Amino acid sequence: MIRFWILAIQIIILPFVATGQKVNITGEAPNVVKVGERFRLVYKVDAKTDAPHIKLPDAFTVLSGPGVSQSTSIQIVNGRQNTSLNLTFTYVLVADEPGDYNIPPAEVEKDGATAKSGSINIEVLKGDPSQKQAQSQQNNTAQQQQVKKGGTDFFVRVQISRNNIYQGEHLVATLKLYTRLSLAGFEDIRFPSFSGFFNQEIETPQQISLQRENVNGQIYQTGVIKKYVLFPQRDGKLTIDPFEVEAVVRERVRSNDPFDDFFGGRYRRYTIKDESPKTTVTVKSLPAGAPASFNGAVGNFSLETSVDKTKLKANESLTLKVKLTGEGNLKLVDLPKPGFPGDFEVYDPKVKPMIRVTPSGARGSITYEYLLIPRHEGTFELDPVTFSYFNPATRQYKTLKGQSFNIEVGKGDGSQSAMVVSNYSKQDVSNIGTDIRFIQSGNLGLKPMNTIFFGTSLFWLIYILGLGLTIIVLLIRRKKIKENADQLRMRTKKASKVSKKRLKTAAKELKAGNDGAMYEAILKAIWGYLADKLTIDAASLTRDNVGDMLKEQGVPAEIIEKLIKLIDDCEFARYAPSAAQSDSKTVYNDAADIIGKLEKQIK
Repeated sequence: MIRFWILAIQIIILPFVATGQKVNITGEAPNVVKVGERFRLVYKVDAKTDAPHIKLPDAFTVLSGPGVSQSTSIQIVNGRQNTSLNLTFTYVLVADEPGDYNIPPAEVEKDGATAKSGSINIEVLKGDPSQKQAQSQQNNTAQQQQVKKGGTDFFVRVQISRNNIYQGEHLVATLKLYTRLSLAGFEDIRFPSFSGFFNQEIETPQQISLQRENVNGQIYQTGVIKKYVLFPQRDGKLTIDPFEVEAVVRERVRSNDPFDDFFGGRYRRYTIKDESPKTTVTVKSLPAGAPASFNGAVGNFSLETSVDKTKLKANESLTLKVKLTGEGNLKLVDLPKPGFPGDFEVYDPKVKPMIRVTPSGARGSITYEYLLIPRHEGTFELDPVTFSYFNPATRQYKTLKGQSFNIEVGKGDGSQSAMVVSNYSKQDVSNIGTDIRFIQSGNLGLKPMNTIFFGTSLFWLIYILGLGLTIIVLLIRRKKIKENADQLRMRTKKASKVSKKRLKTAAKELKAGNDGAMYEAILKAIWGYLADKLTIDAASLTRDNVGDMLKEQGVPAEIIEKLIKLIDDCEFARYAPSAAQSDSKTVYNDAADIIGKLEKQIK
């Protein structure tokens, strides 16, 4: 009985004794395996920690794990007692492709300190094709068995703020999660495509925070995954596709070992998924009788117009500002082009959008700045700008009218003979101030007949210039031949030009709406650019080693992280474009921006 109490006391004080000790972690795995063969990857830690952070090559698939086991040992040597605690984390893996692979060091954290294991090298040999096929079927069956349906303990829903609206009127779609289980993380989230809607994401915290909520008399942990503001682009019945979530559940397992409860118990992990039902929205067409200046704006708006001056001289400039403020489908609004006097030269407007997306819709302002240049003196009137919109609250069209301005233009410093400008194009050119247009006037440069050109100053000047130009062309050609002989240098030099051609292909696919082909073209442009710029074979580049290569070239870590994220997004969206978390245009712009930054960094 005394020994029992001594052992119990030692086990109780063990965590406090081990706290100040250095944590050690070791990894074990077979050196050689075959394709399709199951094997164990084991990490041993001599302290109480969470599961280690590991990063496996793509050639390995995790069938189960980590399985956790715990052992405690007490040794008394020469009257001195040593107590040790060991945790073992076991993963069951299967090799999918032959080759030599390296598993990077695993990491564990304890009291703010990080411990790393050594890296593990595994050689994967080719296996028997029939054995590989049978093993693959077993793996698929095992994975299907591990993924469970959510049922009443875990489900997701698409909640909409309203389901009967006008075309162009906004609604808010909230993607929400309900669970009564203990979630350890998410494996996959597939978002709706929102076909028939123009969608804008509402900013939400990246970390999903679960809140307690009463649902039909049951308490659930609920969390908002995403929020969108949707603007229907056509009338009729529009369907919001379901979205699917796969999550990892951490469930406690009962054990007959009395010490398991003391040390936190045993847990098992499995995957659970659920798909939301389809949601239908009824979209009403806009009423008849729309004004001539109506171009699809729906919401509630106000209009302001102003000029920076009303008196100026000919050929000087003035600025007309048109500011549209309100809430509604602002990003889809096009302001009708104002009419300007024919004597004014007008440049394309500078557009300044300031729009915020909130649960109440898109609100803010869009400012159009027109640069105007009057070419003749006189008094001119700028007609008021008109803008029409449909207000769903009052169910009526409303027309806004800006202020008209009288512009006094004085005599400028230019010639009286000038072109008359009509709106945006220089057309109907007329010569003002004269009735006769001479064929040629001034010094005609006439010379006496029978004049010999050879030997004159002009002859020698042309001769010297021609000789010098020939020498320059030969030197440039010699330099080009020398550069072409250096294939690596030419490949590096033309990397940016080749990537731009590939991005043009991606732009064509984006315009055609072929998202999958666009993502594939962007990946080809990125990998081709990196291979040319780093002068290595494209097959040797991988997601894991490209970061190290760019670091050696002095590329900042921020650009490398954006590049890796872009590659991951494209790879994911390449096979599931509808589940992409970023819209296609944003991904295309990010690719062009990152290649431009890499071009400045890599010399």
